[in-house]
Amino acid sequence: MAGQDSKDRAKSDLQQEVSQLALQVRRWDFLWAAGLAAGACVLFALLGGVSLWRTCLILLVFFAGLAMRYFILARQEPVHPAQVSMHNKLATYEKLRSVLNALPEPVVMMARDGTIEVANPATAAFFGSANEGRHISTLLRSDAVRSAVKKAREAGVSVSADFKIAGPPERFCRAFVTQLDEESMADLGQSRTVLAITDLTQEQRIDEMRSDFIANASHELRTPLASMLGFIETLKGHAKDDPAVQDKFLGIMENQAKRMQRLVEDLMSLSKIELDEFQPVSDKIDLGSVINDVKDSLAPLEEKYQGKIEIKVNPDNPVHLAGDRDQLIQLVQNLSDNALKYGGDKPTVQITLGAGDLPTLSDGMTRSGDTPAVIASRSNIVVEDLVWFQVRDHGAGLDRDVLPRLTERFYRVDVETSKLRGGTGLGLAIVKHIVNRHKGGLIVESGEGQGSVFSCIFPKFQPSTDENLQL
Repeated sequence: MAGQDSKDRAKSDLQQEVSQLALQVRRWDFLWAAGLAAGACVLFALLGGVSLWRTCLILLVFFAGLAMRYFILARQEPVHPAQVSMHNKLATYEKLRSVLNALPEPVVMMARDGTIEVANPATAAFFGSANEGRHISTLLRSDAVRSAVKKAREAGVSVSADFKIAGPPERFCRAFVTQLDEESMADLGQSRTVLAITDLTQEQRIDEMRSDFIANASHELRTPLASMLGFIETLKGHAKDDPAVQDKFLGIMENQAKRMQRLVEDLMSLSKIELDEFQPVSDKIDLGSVINDVKDSLAPLEEKYQGKIEIKVNPDNPVHLAGDRDQLIQLVQNLSDNALKYGGDKPTVQITLGAGDLPTLSDGMTRSGDTPAVIASRSNIVVEDLVWFQVRDHGAGLDRDVLPRLTERFYRVDVETSKLRGGTGLGLAIVKHIVNRHKGGLIVESGEGQGSVFSCIFPKFQPSTDENLQL
């Protein structure tokens, strides 16, 4: 429906443009004819001895006939050649749109000055907005793409170029540029440049995931495996007849095996999240419902650490975002789990849900991460269109130097404490990638003796309509 409306508008605009041109041509014809007739009558009056009043009468009769002809033609449709030209251009234009709209990957057609004349729905979906009428540089700022476009225009050949689109998440793409000559674009009057984009992010992610998984797994599993092999050798040797030593070593081996199991599960989870990171999310998720579900699921952990989770969620004012519910549950769960584990004795964890700007915390806290304004600008929205939740603990706090490193893989502030609490060093790395997939930002605030606050900020849910994607 929206596509047909766009075609009708284009047709109406072109018809109006042709009509205006025709009227302008007729107006100039009228003025030139009137001027020539007046000059001829004056010349005849001077040379032929015709009286002035007769000359004026002849001029009035001629002007009346000329004016009548002008006003009659002004109310008629443009002449047939103009109509044929108009319909030919519309037919070519609509064929181009139909072909480009059917393609699953972003494709744009540019004029000589770089202005985007046609952009298919895949382009709007890929870049987040419609782009017709804008210069290509507002869409892509890659030097490699600009060089490819210039070479294609000058040499008249097809050129490809690899480039990146800054994230989060970062995208790896390849551009194919082709120049259409004036002969093939005769119906539209001049040559055009076609730019097609192929998203190679998934292939790149798979390669990185494979190499990272092998490197991380081999590094992290080496120590517990060596430890278990040492215990097995001991149990097969002098401890094989000592029940007390056997019980002790078997308990340690069980803990090491469980740690390896958690590590493998976290590695697999992180790899899956990284692979899906560039995939858009569209489901409408009630963030308050997610937080309530996580609180219920962490009841055994509350009991284990003799802690308490307090939530500040207003059920009468639901907060929605576009997201993946399972990943958002994992996000809230990881942060809450960390807060219970490292929040001190009998920890109290506060989870607050809100919208707009973040509340100001204590002056003694150090902040790491993008501001809400920066996060909003990445999604081309205002701060008031953000939603967020905060997980706060009242533990010892973190040193300002470690804040930027918290989301690194296997980074631990206190290695021994982390291992004793069952940590793998991957929880906050998982948090970072989930936040990136949801086009959000993570802010960490902490101060000595004041605990830590982890704030996850996202664009609020915006209903999508076909009109936003159709051309």
